[in-house]
Amino acid sequence: MTSLHDRGALADMPLEAELLVACDTELGEGVQWHPRHRRVFWTDIKASVLWSCDEHGGRVRRLDLEAPLCSFAFCDDGRMLAAFADGLAWVDPLTGRRRLFEPYQPDRPGTRMNDGALDRQGRFVVGGIDEADRQPVTPVWSVDRGRVREILHNVVIANSTAFSPDGTVMYFADTPEGVIRAYAYNPATGTPSQRRDFAVLAPDEGKPDGSTVDAQGALWNARFGGGSVARYLPDGTPDLVVRVPAPNVTCCALGGRTMRRLFITTARIEMTEDALAAAPHAGGLFVVDVPVRGLVPGTYRR
Repeated sequence: MTSLHDRGALADMPLEAELLVACDTELGEGVQWHPRHRRVFWTDIKASVLWSCDEHGGRVRRLDLEAPLCSFAFCDDGRMLAAFADGLAWVDPLTGRRRLFEPYQPDRPGTRMNDGALDRQGRFVVGGIDEADRQPVTPVWSVDRGRVREILHNVVIANSTAFSPDGTVMYFADTPEGVIRAYAYNPATGTPSQRRDFAVLAPDEGKPDGSTVDAQGALWNARFGGGSVARYLPDGTPDLVVRVPAPNVTCCALGGRTMRRLFITTARIEMTEDALAAAPHAGGLFVVDVPVRGLVPGTYRR
């Protein structure tokens, strides 16, 4: 497998992300590229808004929703399978209308849904967060043809959900631990096992948030509080850093016509007035062109 280090000095210095859309999201998240629409979509969880634009930041659209949207996957029929704060729903991405079909922990009002991603077979794997007490009380679900199954347990903040190109490795982080894990993943059953540490973040690097995997099998991870996105080779070796002019980096996705544009969401949440003055574009959508292709996003199987 070829590393970016084989491409010369570019890999030895950080890349710099630039502002694409000044959307000032309180908690930008869930960014992903839609190849058929040729648009990038992301959510502001706290504002209950779905944003989208073209790969150059044009034709920006803001869609107000009736509840906080945390993560989502597109379906072949044009709908979205969406993880809202209160549960899973089918959503029309043009109108925002939704139909809730699976509540998430209705007996725990302090928790909500959080990070999610499709596996290579089209299952939606999605977890939650205990916003109230930061306790390990939330499950991770696998949603397969409308059926929900719990595959991980006792999580504080589910993040970094991503899958290797061949679908046999699942990446996942319980954010407060500061560690990205790798699981052996059974593509036939959608079951993770044999957990191991993949990457451990130093305190000054922030905490692991959302991730994506490129065509070479490397993992790109957004670092909340670390102002960056880091690329790790399949063996966990740090390989490349993208600096972002906002401290709270939340999620990333590869897309665009060439699948070489890295779209990056950020958040204004937990920032003081002084911190916002120092990073005035925090909460924006950022972008950087990278020398490796992403994987064409799949759709949820129904």
